[in-house]
Amino acid sequence: MNLSEKESAVFSRLSLGQREELSRFPDDLRSRTLSALSWASTGQWGEVIAKAKFGAMVMSIIKDGKTPDWNTRYTEQGKIRAENNKAAFKPQVPESMQAERARKRDEEVKELAEVMRKSEGIVTSNLNGRGGFGD
Repeated sequence: MNLSEKESAVFSRLSLGQREELSRFPDDLRSRTLSALSWASTGQWGEVIAKAKFGAMVMSIIKDGKTPDWNTRYTEQGKIRAENNKAAFKPQVPESMQAERARKRDEEVKELAEVMRKSEGIVTSNLNGRGGFGD
């Protein structure tokens, strides 16, 4: 693993199990997680690692419907959990309904994008009659 000096210092303080788990992460996720760990207190390390792992898994399932093998391959319980998570995000449907499902998902994504676009605004003040920040 190619780690920076700061990442190496954090990595050396982790437990053996945490090191093993982090060594399975893809390089970019490992680097981001180690950066987050450098700011976290020792008691939060397990939580930070689990959050990074779960976030990567969810994004992978949403993006391509697959669970990354680095995230689950080392335990049978992890494989079962991954299948359950996959079923929760994308339940099985018959082939005849897959085109309809894809169309509906595209519509939902477009609707969400429109809502997000409309909700982006510039807040200048929460007081009536005021012209902006600090005046």
